[in-house]
Amino acid sequence: MIALLQKNIMLNPISSSVTASYGVAQKSPTASFLLLPVEVREEVENYLQVWEQYSLFKALTMVTRDGEPVDSPVLKLHLLQQKIAAQYHQSLVNSDESLRAFALHQVQRLWESGQLDQVVEKPALFELVRVIDDPKVFEYIRKKIQQEPALKAKLLSWVERSKTEEVQLLAANALTLLVKSGVRFSGADLRGVRVAGADLSFGVFDSAQLQGADLSQAKLRNSWLRDANLSGAQMSGVRFGEWPYLQEESPVYSCAYSPDGKNCAVGLENGKISVYSTADLTKIHTIEGHTGWVNSVVYSPNGSQIASGSNSMDWKVRLWDAHSGILVHSLEGHTWLINSVVYAPSGEQIASGSSDKTVRLWDAHSGALKHTLEGHTGRVFSVAYAPSGEQIASGSEDRTVRLWEAQSGVPVRILEGHTAVVRSVMYAPSGAQIASGSEDYTVRLWDAQSGVPGHTLKGHTSYVNSVVYAPSGEQIASGSLDKTVRLWDTRNGTLRHTLEGHTDWVRSVVYSPNGLQIVSGSHDKTVRLWDAQSRAPGYTLEGHRDWVKSVAYAPSGEQIASASRDKTVRLWDAQSGTLRHTLAGHTDWLNSVAYAPSGEQIASGSHDKTVRLWDARSGILVNTLAGHTGWISSVAYAPSGSQIASGASDYTVRLWDAHSGALAHTLKGHTATVSSVVYSPNGSQIASGSWDKTVRLWNAHSGAFMYTLAGQAPAIFSVMYSPSGLQIASADKAVRLWDAHSGALVHTLKGHTEVVRSVAYSPSGEQIASGSSDHTVRLWDIASGQCRAVIEGFDGDILSVVWKTTRDGTYLVTGSADKLVRRWEIKKEGEETKAILCWSSGHEILSVKGALFEGVRGLSEMNRALVSQRSA
Repeated sequence: MIALLQKNIMLNPISSSVTASYGVAQKSPTASFLLLPVEVREEVENYLQVWEQYSLFKALTMVTRDGEPVDSPVLKLHLLQQKIAAQYHQSLVNSDESLRAFALHQVQRLWESGQLDQVVEKPALFELVRVIDDPKVFEYIRKKIQQEPALKAKLLSWVERSKTEEVQLLAANALTLLVKSGVRFSGADLRGVRVAGADLSFGVFDSAQLQGADLSQAKLRNSWLRDANLSGAQMSGVRFGEWPYLQEESPVYSCAYSPDGKNCAVGLENGKISVYSTADLTKIHTIEGHTGWVNSVVYSPNGSQIASGSNSMDWKVRLWDAHSGILVHSLEGHTWLINSVVYAPSGEQIASGSSDKTVRLWDAHSGALKHTLEGHTGRVFSVAYAPSGEQIASGSEDRTVRLWEAQSGVPVRILEGHTAVVRSVMYAPSGAQIASGSEDYTVRLWDAQSGVPGHTLKGHTSYVNSVVYAPSGEQIASGSLDKTVRLWDTRNGTLRHTLEGHTDWVRSVVYSPNGLQIVSGSHDKTVRLWDAQSRAPGYTLEGHRDWVKSVAYAPSGEQIASASRDKTVRLWDAQSGTLRHTLAGHTDWLNSVAYAPSGEQIASGSHDKTVRLWDARSGILVNTLAGHTGWISSVAYAPSGSQIASGASDYTVRLWDAHSGALAHTLKGHTATVSSVVYSPNGSQIASGSWDKTVRLWNAHSGAFMYTLAGQAPAIFSVMYSPSGLQIASADKAVRLWDAHSGALVHTLKGHTEVVRSVAYSPSGEQIASGSSDHTVRLWDIASGQCRAVIEGFDGDILSVVWKTTRDGTYLVTGSADKLVRRWEIKKEGEETKAILCWSSGHEILSVKGALFEGVRGLSEMNRALVSQRSA
């Protein structure tokens, strides 16, 4: 059987280093489960918890020899594909190192034999590569596609042939491989392609022509389809990995699934509880009775009852009939606001935490008070039962988590370590671990028995309001005031994914009972549903992990540098967008980056109060300039390349020797943070813009103050000389143009609705680009002051813009708070100026803005609602 499988999967026999000859291999004895009727097996599988399903699947794919397990990737793959339902493949193979190594080994061997394109023609091997979705595999393939244009052409040919030939499976495989290897399809002609079942997650299809395409069963999670034309496309069974959000009438404070996952209850600021069907998101009924916002809502274990706690001034826990919404009991005893309510696993008892600093235990049937747990010295914001029901954890304003015996209320242990209010606590499904979320921006993991602290999960940039374990126990979701939901690996504490979309605080996060979906409620009055399996795509994410604060073109136009709050500078190939180098070394946010005129050196300014100099080719650190006593906001090279200017929050501009790093001058006079510094084109002058609402001009050689541009309104965020040096542009909420010699105001360019973060002159000096917190870039005609174009499609503030003219056109690069570097081609067509997206550095959101879905076939009502909400 092994020989047969080898023939089916590979072009060449598997070497002895990969798998041995095992004689007779048998399935594990548990495979007798497979003898059950299909409908019985499905019923059993659906009844099992996620971690129980995982154990069953591992047993079904275990290979033995003489009763001992052996590691045969080939046989394991065969059993996986033949005996396990496709929807479970991913969860099984994700943690199987032998299958991952096997996949990479086979891909490498195909490359060495010059046949890597045939991965798509070997269904079993391609299925393994697709299911494993290992970044190492796709990073390897991506590099080979870049090295060998013929390989890319061969894969593209399969996609093209699907329009007229019966090669749909191979075309779907080829397009999947191309997308996962980072190939972008912006503006591509894909009309009529037949790629049913393709995994196009994280693909870039902006402005692509997809009319009449067969995308049935395709995965489009986090794809970019902005301005794409999908008219008449077949989209039955398409999976976006997201669902439409629920719009509520007031901020959402709490969410809960029913135990069977069929309903979801939502607690609102206006005191109401909305109950939805999860099948079609229709509202079943609205429960009314609270007079203050509903801090906590939860279903009883049997699903017959809902308990809720609120800021109502009667300080009661309310129990409702889950089917009718009728009030069953009001539990009286607390003397202040109810912040958290939870049922014991048995359903016999209820625990509630209150601002009166107590936890109270109630009989779930009669409503009688059983115990009052006292000890916290601050408000209690969260309570949770251990899965065994024997223990309770409570999190408090006093910065501690306290553990109690659930029946007697006797204190067990105090967990200390958080440095601020503990907002949320939760037990792992196994009961062995506790997670707590705090206003110190962290989630902490604790051993539930000993109280010993484990990992501290860092990444949120504001208070953590809610933490919850996945039913498998392998993942934690946390919701924060930073507007995000973050998914963490409980074993090593690493961040798996950040779910973005909310526009205000995330108050509540909860997993569906089957672990496949996450619901989050927010102050933005929406409830959002997420794919709980969301994770990094099957290729290495090259993009920044935080705001892109600054971008710069190399003088040659061949390279772009970007600086980010993720503490790195990244260097990109300007033509393709390929990442060349990541420069790491700063210990805090980066705010500014600039190339030396020679193009051989890069300067970066950071919140760590240093300017660092890097070799632009190798990315090696050359020098560190220290001396500022505040964070660096801006850096610039003199046209001669001999000097560097830096502006900082210490109100000064400092001038440095670019070669030795010696400090030459410190320019003082501003009375607030210096936000921007720039040299005049002839190098004789420096302009600095500040939050003190002024632009100051200085002699670049002596450092002497010259004069101030007067008449500014709000703080200055950016300043720039025109290419001729005759004009200066400054940015506040408008763009102001000044005569560089007289200081007279020439034009005020108005149109942005929020502050302007960055301005840049075009190389010809005829246009200005301005990036704003209103999520747009505007292109202005300098002579007339008229706005010629507005570039939209950003999902955050535009923090930096820069121009470059090359032989093949004029380009604009933008850096923004949505973490992306984008390169645009600026074209003039008659009287109209257009900006065409060339490439983007990566993305983690689904974007269909401007896409055309006219006459699309098979799109479900849920997906129709989703794309409509996303402005398709």
